[in-house]
Amino acid sequence: MKYTEVKYIFYNLVSMNNLTPIENRRIQNINFVMGELHTSLNNIYEHLMDKEYTTLRGEVNNLTKKLRNVGESVTDEV
Repeated sequence: MKYTEVKYIFYNLVSMNNLTPIENRRIQNINFVMGELHTSLNNIYEHLMDKEYTTLRGEVNNLTKKLRNVGESVTDEV
């Protein structure tokens, strides 16, 4: 398990005790999205190091879509 995963799990365990169910779900969703983003960035790093440029382009496109979705979701909240 990576440090970032441990950090998110720890945050969940500590902070979710006194929160509403809606806020708990919000934190779970944030942690899920952040986990996907971290995984995608790690994949991009590996593709760059291994000179796997075709797969790299696909991963970059997927990351771009994920980030766009995050941006759109917070735009709806503002």
